[in-house]
Amino acid sequence: MTTEADLLRRAEQVLRRNDVGGAYTRPSPRLYPHQWNWDSAFAALGWARVDWHRAIREIEMMLLGQWTSGMVPHIRYNPEVTDYAPGPEWWPDVPVRHAGQITSGISQPCALVSASYRVGLLAPDVSSRQEWWSEVYDSLVDALLFFPRHRTTGDSPLIVVVHPWESGLDNSPRWDFATGQGYRPSRPYRRVDTAIVDPSARPTGQDYDLYMYLVELLSAARYDLADYLPRTPFAVYDALFNAAWYRSAVDLNHIAAALGKPPAVEEASLTAFRDAYYRTLWEEEAGLFRDRDVLSDRRIPVDTISGLMAVYAGLVDQDQAARMLARYRERSRGCLPLPSTLPDQEGFDPVKYWRGPVWVNTNWMVIQGLADLGLHQEAAELTAQTLDRVRAAGFHEYFHAYSGEGVGGGDFTWSAALVIDLLRPGPA
Repeated sequence: MTTEADLLRRAEQVLRRNDVGGAYTRPSPRLYPHQWNWDSAFAALGWARVDWHRAIREIEMMLLGQWTSGMVPHIRYNPEVTDYAPGPEWWPDVPVRHAGQITSGISQPCALVSASYRVGLLAPDVSSRQEWWSEVYDSLVDALLFFPRHRTTGDSPLIVVVHPWESGLDNSPRWDFATGQGYRPSRPYRRVDTAIVDPSARPTGQDYDLYMYLVELLSAARYDLADYLPRTPFAVYDALFNAAWYRSAVDLNHIAAALGKPPAVEEASLTAFRDAYYRTLWEEEAGLFRDRDVLSDRRIPVDTISGLMAVYAGLVDQDQAARMLARYRERSRGCLPLPSTLPDQEGFDPVKYWRGPVWVNTNWMVIQGLADLGLHQEAAELTAQTLDRVRAAGFHEYFHAYSGEGVGGGDFTWSAALVIDLLRPGPA
């Protein structure tokens, strides 16, 4: 049996193998060679337990790709890596703050701010923590406030997600309403992912047709929501994305308080956001939150792990969190916990990316929320089940929902980093 020490050692080896010159951590050696936004947030949490200065470097390098508007893109491209597709040529005229940076034109769930808070708490001393938080604070504020400033419609404080990639859960069945409409980009594109891993475990060609079509729409709209909305078939209030933003706002306010600054987000704004989240996304029949299609103003009737993320954010109380988790486990009986899509949903696939497989990062998010709400037994149970899966199958990108077989990229950074975080207790 793999001991805790062995698992920690192997996890650290994965981080170090994926380290690109001390600048950033590749999510996976071949499949994802650039720097990804929420991947780096999770990577920093692992680095913070083994090399704190390397952890803050991870976050600082991701912030180098920040736009003049404050947005932190979902990819910061390494110009020395040219064999990845789609490349930066699909994202023209990105308004980066720092000359020479090459990025994508969308973002990802706002995990970098929360990671900065947790990493700061793990600093070797208070002065190091305060100094680093002071250095990155303004960039974090801009990153967080980009969304209410540039990604809301005026009708709601909730944030509009403009691309499946931006949701972080690329091929979730939640997005089938748009994928099935037959949209295609105007020019050919190539994929490299299906040459590296089994195509049966990756998004389909139809999925990618939509992705690249939306990329063209976004670049034509110069990444402006008001210009994009009349053109697009895809604009959603995503339950995970909005929960991650709320958690980040609360965490950034903790940093502000530690620095003697006023709150980055006023309590009245947080209250309005909580009310809108519940009113707009809660589905009583499902016992979960559901995403909402902004264009049709209807909830998307697909139940996934996204619907549990209010637990991570602290948007529900202890009793509701316990009920939501129990219902999710009941509906996913026969699967390993917690499948990314519930098996009673149309479009569930136990092996295909975000359509069913188990992911370490979403389990980790639920674990954090449970612990914060005082549901320590439930958090410990899910922690043990997550660690057991990695012990048995290795540090894979995701795991077959029934068999637990490792699928997707191997030596996956956030799987390793979050195992380190789960195994090493600390103030965060």
